[in-house]
Amino acid sequence: MKKLFTLSILIVTLCSFETLIRSFQPPQGHTGADGSYCTNCHSTNQLNNPGGSVQVTGLPNGSYTAGTAYNFSIQINHSAADRKRWGFSIEARNSANQPVGTFSTTNTHASINGAELSHLSAETFASFSSSYTYTNLRWTAPANPGPNDNNITFYFVGNAANGNGNNIGDFIYSNTKSINLLVNQTYTFTGSGNWSNPANWSNNTVPPSTITGSATIIIDPFSEGECVLDVEQHISSSATLTVAEGKVFRVLGNLTITN
Repeated sequence: MKKLFTLSILIVTLCSFETLIRSFQPPQGHTGADGSYCTNCHSTNQLNNPGGSVQVTGLPNGSYTAGTAYNFSIQINHSAADRKRWGFSIEARNSANQPVGTFSTTNTHASINGAELSHLSAETFASFSSSYTYTNLRWTAPANPGPNDNNITFYFVGNAANGNGNNIGDFIYSNTKSINLLVNQTYTFTGSGNWSNPANWSNNTVPPSTITGSATIIIDPFSEGECVLDVEQHISSSATLTVAEGKVFRVLGNLTITN
């Protein structure tokens, strides 16, 4: 009997330790990308219980621009104001089911988690609430998308937890968002000075150093300005580079046109 009691204490201790670790940062592979969700552990309630949701704001709608950084946020909503702790994980996969793009964050309660971006040291709040938003998250699209990157899907989950220190009584919500590569991307130089300076380009979008597909680059600096190619640039023959009439384009770096 004493041995059974000791074993029970050990099991409880190990489970509590595992819960503590996961509130610090969740295990990878439970965003739904491979069919597995956080409900593998937080199994009290069904996935996507009615009245709750997880939503992402700031990621591109419809199509994405190569090499562009997108600031986004994740909001977790619950049906009642009875939650004290919130967690999340998100990842991006291409059509070959490979991780794609780069996540980053300045949020002190979020961090890179392998190929995912997840909560870090999830806070336990003093008062109950029905929603929470993780802000200052970022995803940067691949600078030189390959054929498999034409279609990208984000898989993300949110945990509306009760903050009781274990995995009992929590609610897990999941969602996805799909985007496509903007096939004929247009980059327009509108400032004056170096090619490498994002401020000289429309929407602060500098062309990636290697353009492998079709794209249009328009050099149109403001009056009496100029565009100075100060870096190495490779452009495929299927892309178009146009210098507006009467405008100046100086090449100091290497410009290579490839087949």
